[in-house]
Amino acid sequence: GRGGLQVSVLEGGYKAFRRWVLSSFEVPRPILILGGMTGTGKTAILNELAAQGSQVLDLENLASHRGSSYGSLGLPPQPSNEQFENLIAMQWMAFDATKPVWIEAESKRIGICRIPEPFFQQMDRSPVLEVNRSRAERLAALVEVYGTADRQELIIATERIRKRLGGLRTQQAIELLQQDQLAAAFDIILDYYDKTYTYDLHRRNVSIYPIDLIGYSPAESAQVLLEKANRLYERSSA
Repeated sequence: GRGGLQVSVLEGGYKAFRRWVLSSFEVPRPILILGGMTGTGKTAILNELAAQGSQVLDLENLASHRGSSYGSLGLPPQPSNEQFENLIAMQWMAFDATKPVWIEAESKRIGICRIPEPFFQQMDRSPVLEVNRSRAERLAALVEVYGTADRQELIIATERIRKRLGGLRTQQAIELLQQDQLAAAFDIILDYYDKTYTYDLHRRNVSIYPIDLIGYSPAESAQVLLEKANRLYERSSA
């Protein structure tokens, strides 16, 4: 909490605090990674896990970015990389080291913020609980998140992934956005996300536990995940 920060300031100013921040990323804690393709409602589940008393480190919230080409839409400006590191460290060191910390699966960069390498390596070695939902649910979730976003900003963000999406599909997606057909546009864009996600996840040689949450609310999803996590912990401590 804040107390830790004030002590650091008294004990040698900002430089000493930064040394403490950088060393904190090596401090081990048990981590559970919440995985799942775009639109599977991971942020809502993290919020629910926190509300139910679990330890949650919400990196996208700290970075003020959702971690994709569309990630900054409707959010406040991002912190500097240094501020981002400071925020992670203060939360990380305040956690109870005997209980797991839930973290959403992320790439190394969330917008302009980079996850510190030693910390990213800790995440990379941790088991993944992978949320599975139907495509219809995922499209509905994306429309809910981005439905209020400025259309022009959505179009610019779609332009940015033109190389990966291909010229024709980019054009189709943009025309659908101009006609306000968000679900149809995101149906095209989802293919791009799914490819990058599958590639990202399968380069890691960690245990991945698929969890089917089709039709579950965030609160119900959190319950299912907690039960699964408890079983994993019983097994690993047995």
